[in-house]
Amino acid sequence: MGSGKTMAKPTNRPSVRHPSHNHPLRVFKSKEEDEIICSGCERDLIGQAFKCTKSECDYFLHKSCFDLPGEIHHKSHLNHPLTLLHSPPNGLSTYTCHACGEYGSAFTYHCSECKYHVHVGCAFVPENVEREDHEHPLTLLYNTPCKGRKDGVMFICDVCEVDMSENLWVYYCKECDYGTHVHSCATYEDDEPKKGEEEGESSSSSALRIKSLMEAEKEMREMAIIHQLQLDALDAAGSYVGSWEPKRKYYW
Repeated sequence: MGSGKTMAKPTNRPSVRHPSHNHPLRVFKSKEEDEIICSGCERDLIGQAFKCTKSECDYFLHKSCFDLPGEIHHKSHLNHPLTLLHSPPNGLSTYTCHACGEYGSAFTYHCSECKYHVHVGCAFVPENVEREDHEHPLTLLYNTPCKGRKDGVMFICDVCEVDMSENLWVYYCKECDYGTHVHSCATYEDDEPKKGEEEGESSSSSALRIKSLMEAEKEMREMAIIHQLQLDALDAAGSYVGSWEPKRKYYW
């Protein structure tokens, strides 16, 4: 005879479909310690999200990436609308974002006529940001203030001191001629331990991510410099002599 206990029925979690993925997705809440990357914007995923129902499939989407509009009209590209693509066009594995200059391999807002790409994360950055170490708000520009100059002067990010291509977006204060990259250098976090935090503990995960991005960018620059020096040495048959001079900072 049975014990009289009834087996609990498994909970049927509702699933949804998204055109970017072949399998159904279910609601999922990610924590910081999960260290998950969104399959749409390729950034850290924390909070409400969607996860593939297949256990062997590591496909995740921010709720905001799940809800992205299929077409937008953006101030950076006034002549044509930008269409949401879930992967790089023409069978390519990557694309270069015209906003931040970094590679992407997932979602992009794209103009096929102009071959123009913008990360979905770049497409919705605010038009104004504030930094604790600067007295004025910074305004988003869709190219650096050096664009069109004939003398070869390049704009330099005031945070990481890296030369910026004239077509990259920049957060800028005209009054102080102060500007930063649109992502990794745009916000400011105090690295000092806050009250109640132990010594050495980061003040925020954002600060750690910014620091990591800047260190990775620095390493890539150093590798590029070494590679160029090697090429120059070959061209000069071993007689390369460096004559580097610091580039000027652009002033308005």
